[in-house]
Amino acid sequence: MREVTYSRKIRFQFLLYSVFLFFLLEVLLRLPAFPSVRFRLEDKKLHCLQTSENLLSIPWMRLCPSQSLDLYHPEKNIRYHVSTDSKGERFISDGKSTGLSSYNANTPEVWILGDSVALGYLVSDQESLPWALQNEFIKDKKPEVVRNLGIDALGSFGIQERLAQVLENSPPPIAAYWVYHISDFTDSYRELELQNSVKKRILVRVSYLLSKYSAVFNAFKIIYEKYKPESAENLVIPSSGSVLGPDHPHKKAALSLFTFVKEKKIPLILVFLPEPNEKYEPVVNSALVKEVRQIAIDSKITVLDLQQPIFDFWKKSHQDIFLPKDGHPNPALYRFIAEELAKDIR
Repeated sequence: MREVTYSRKIRFQFLLYSVFLFFLLEVLLRLPAFPSVRFRLEDKKLHCLQTSENLLSIPWMRLCPSQSLDLYHPEKNIRYHVSTDSKGERFISDGKSTGLSSYNANTPEVWILGDSVALGYLVSDQESLPWALQNEFIKDKKPEVVRNLGIDALGSFGIQERLAQVLENSPPPIAAYWVYHISDFTDSYRELELQNSVKKRILVRVSYLLSKYSAVFNAFKIIYEKYKPESAENLVIPSSGSVLGPDHPHKKAALSLFTFVKEKKIPLILVFLPEPNEKYEPVVNSALVKEVRQIAIDSKITVLDLQQPIFDFWKKSHQDIFLPKDGHPNPALYRFIAEELAKDIR
């Protein structure tokens, strides 16, 4: 009997010490000495899961509405500001929110679709592509209003869902530019799994809550990602042959999106940019990009291929066009892309 009581006492003490250690780490990891953890917690203030009465529904990621955040990414030594309007869309000019135009059906809109490249990851509002494009319209005294519909880690399935949501309150735009990025390749696997697995949806919701509120959880994620082989992101996917088979999730997702925009009469333009290699130099016509471009052409989707013009711009200007230690476009490249989109619309 004494042994049972002693064993229970040991277990209780272990549990008590574990809880104490957890909360101690929660406090310590939020101190300035751990900037990576602090960045993760601050960044999560920008990201919300799409709410639904059904907790088993697909947890699509959205930007949180009415945010104004000054962020610092310690690993990449980049400071930037992000602000969103009441609709959870990033601002595209001073004093004007992207959502205002949806109240006036007569205002022509241009939508920028995609993931972190369209959103403007690691650059401030005024350095993002949609903001730069809005400036082009202002200079030309054009009435078009740009909407930044980009969201981090959004694949083709997610873009289709995002468009369906926006169309509930807005008519189709005069142009919708999908800025293609190679991360869509892996995002398609993740989004397909979310569609088919209730367990995966629950895990995503739990992971989101932990990453939003727990410093300890974010610390473990940082350590895990550091030693993951695939942690090098935004780089060209190497391939010696065909990348997309007939039943590949990425191909199916793209075809589904192309069918959707035709049905909804959305004038989609697929924009291709060069991808960075390990030296952060632009690479034109990677195997994946060539295949996706052909799928779009076969589906009669308009393609705006800026790979070669951007490569020529990089060669001529002798300046970097990707963010150091990252691979996303820098402000100079976003301005160049905006000029090209403005020419296309003219």
